[in-house]
Amino acid sequence: MDISKLPIKAIKRVRTTDPKDIFKSLTLRGSVQNIWGPQAEALEAWHQHRHLPDVVVGMNTGGGKTLVGLLIAQSLVNETQGKVLYVCPTNQLVEQVASKASECGISVATYMGGAWNNERTYTTAVGPCVTNYAAVFNSKTTFREHDMKAVIFDDAHVASNFVRSQFTLKIPSGHAAFKELAQLFRAHFYYNSQTQQFDDMLNGDRLALLFAPMFEVRRQADAMRQILIKHGVDSPPDTGFPWRYLKDHLTRCVTILSGSGIEIAPPLLPVHTLPYFRSSTRRIYLTATLPTQVEFLRTFGIVNPQPIVPGGKSGDAQRLFLFPQGDTDEGQRATVLDLTSKLKACIITSSDQDAATWCPPATKFSGARGHHAIQEFAKSGGADKLVLAARYDGVDLPGDACRVLILDGLPRGASLFERFLDQGLRLERLRASHMAVRITQAIGRIFRSNTDHGAVFICGSDLEKWLSDPDNQKHLPRLLQQQINFGIELRRMVDEKRTTSAELLDGVLKGKQEWDKLYSDNVEAFETQEQPIEPAWFAKLVVDEVSAFQKLWDGNFAAAALQYRSIADEAEPHDSRLAAWFRHWEGLAHDLGRDDDAAMRAYVRAANSRVELGRPKTKMGVVAAAEEIRPSGQAKAILTLLKKKGQKTLSQLGDIEKALSDGSQTNPVEQALEDLGASLGLESSRPDRGSGSGPDVLWRHTEDRTGVALEAKTNKKPTSQYTKKDDIGQFHDHLGWLAKNHPAETFLKVVVGPKLQVSRDSNPPTDLRVVPLEQFVALAKRTKECLEIALAMPGDPEKLASIERGLRDLGLSWPSCIESLESFLALDLQGSYSAGEEIS
Repeated sequence: MDISKLPIKAIKRVRTTDPKDIFKSLTLRGSVQNIWGPQAEALEAWHQHRHLPDVVVGMNTGGGKTLVGLLIAQSLVNETQGKVLYVCPTNQLVEQVASKASECGISVATYMGGAWNNERTYTTAVGPCVTNYAAVFNSKTTFREHDMKAVIFDDAHVASNFVRSQFTLKIPSGHAAFKELAQLFRAHFYYNSQTQQFDDMLNGDRLALLFAPMFEVRRQADAMRQILIKHGVDSPPDTGFPWRYLKDHLTRCVTILSGSGIEIAPPLLPVHTLPYFRSSTRRIYLTATLPTQVEFLRTFGIVNPQPIVPGGKSGDAQRLFLFPQGDTDEGQRATVLDLTSKLKACIITSSDQDAATWCPPATKFSGARGHHAIQEFAKSGGADKLVLAARYDGVDLPGDACRVLILDGLPRGASLFERFLDQGLRLERLRASHMAVRITQAIGRIFRSNTDHGAVFICGSDLEKWLSDPDNQKHLPRLLQQQINFGIELRRMVDEKRTTSAELLDGVLKGKQEWDKLYSDNVEAFETQEQPIEPAWFAKLVVDEVSAFQKLWDGNFAAAALQYRSIADEAEPHDSRLAAWFRHWEGLAHDLGRDDDAAMRAYVRAANSRVELGRPKTKMGVVAAAEEIRPSGQAKAILTLLKKKGQKTLSQLGDIEKALSDGSQTNPVEQALEDLGASLGLESSRPDRGSGSGPDVLWRHTEDRTGVALEAKTNKKPTSQYTKKDDIGQFHDHLGWLAKNHPAETFLKVVVGPKLQVSRDSNPPTDLRVVPLEQFVALAKRTKECLEIALAMPGDPEKLASIERGLRDLGLSWPSCIESLESFLALDLQGSYSAGEEIS
């Protein structure tokens, strides 16, 4: 062969960088014929800011952001003549993006499941590579050593779960390492009066959720490492990939224990260690829900990215929200199944338990089949029903693939850490926005463009109440707020028998003219709440938290401790729970830096605000020794009690502890709670015993006109629940009694009893808490310790000072003595809130 005649095709790179000019040069082969106005606006704005390291492009789902992202990616390839990634959440979306690129004549490579397609396009800088988050963020990624010029993160609003999963070591309850790891922390949970929860967790109770304090993780890190290596977590990809990130940083990782398994992960993602986040790499974030600065910080560690939000209504799908009739959740589900018996429907539940109630006729989605199961369902032409347990992102069923979505119950966090933040620590500034993002993600599963139309059924009283609250709605996009309120008004029309749910459903699915007119004439008439802007102090704290964590992760412990202490002090006046969280991490930074006294002070101060963070074993004086002692009215009341009863006070506290530890009979428990309140220097009484109305026990701190109403429900069986009539309704009666008898005072509302489900048909006060009885046992023990030391002091001044030190050191000061106890909002206990799939 004459090699001089080989048909060589030289690579011809396009130098055009304006994305609109690139579009004009393309050979269009599919549905794309031109650029819509919002797409053009987004591309023009990005082109003006293309030099910036971080740009967020916010466009509605179905608004054409995929084409925008592809044109930006190609523009950056042309400009840099280097490697550019386009990153998607799932393989399904990788295929969709690659298909869109093919329709537009844009040459791309793909990489998923360890396999390349058209790799040379990427390596020779002809076009970008389309891949998924797992491929980019796993610890053995092929892209780590690449000189990456730019990365486009598609669906950035759902990226957190996908990225966090790569840094999370999951040990399912069936894993050989599970019980060995858990047993390392038994002594701590026993000391902190959480034995029952710990045993429940070992026995598989998914409601059990335990945070292993960082001082215990620090102490047990070597043993944890040995157990994990012994059981081979470093080998299989599902554990081996995150293990490579975490193996040398276990002391800086959160460990959460649950009946479903154990998760070990950093509190924030150390993405600053990855090459994609260096200053020379440009990042573009495509998002359907413009995240708050806080959300971006917690996922990507990025401060103040440049936002681009084009106008127009592209992606504004027509949605009918239906609130089915039924007095119970089961009744609502039956109504929905009847209305959709001949329709295909996607069902999203908050837990495996709720998913099972839909099967049959529904089929539960199995992660093992993944993309193929979704494809089969999308292509089916019958009345199939697919139920997804706690899966709010990564699944797309646009257009005719599915037009009916059923949301059952409030969505919960996908990871144990998210659940702990939301339901354990209850960081309120994050809870509502997290919930709104999950709901928006869920709705986006079937609505992908402004030509989409369909129905969303809302099942579960907890979800219905959440969506009906204007304070929650303000976290949702404007059109979604209007559509929800339109649906609430249509429910009134159904209740008044002016129409039926079946008639409305038929109208939207068949696109009937009368429905279109009803919708277009009315939906925009509903008022909307402005999306809240994070206060400046909170945004600054999160910026500083990211900085402090990066120092901690990198081993700069002294600097991390100083920064954590500073942000804890700044948070204290605004949010004591948030301050306690920062204080706990200050303690860890001191701990790792070998400053034991400073570590103990920080840990104890955190525990005095939030007992869920764990109380280390310590001696009195560690906190208050560094503070000026000014005895409080509470301390003076306790001194008066000691002068009156002397050593009898200690024997009484022993009796209190015994009665609370038993707990089988409510009357002794109520008496013990009354006596405990008095021992704490509070005005304590049992209103129900004398008048037959009011709470079982009332503690009052008359100095500031506050108190707590305690209702003892300690005789509940493990299989029972808190019911609408006997438990929750009873507390509503107590609220009326309190308003009548103590109108100028405010009270915390507490059910003293086991952590059980609250019936979904009940309507608990939003701030009603359930506190396990063993928490009051621990409170009695600490009170006894405080008074025992005080009684040993020689005179009244010394006794008084000792009492005040004990109140501060042992978390007994009002109101932290009650607010710090491990508690669960009744609203969070309405139905199961397991994380869905087994940890695997």
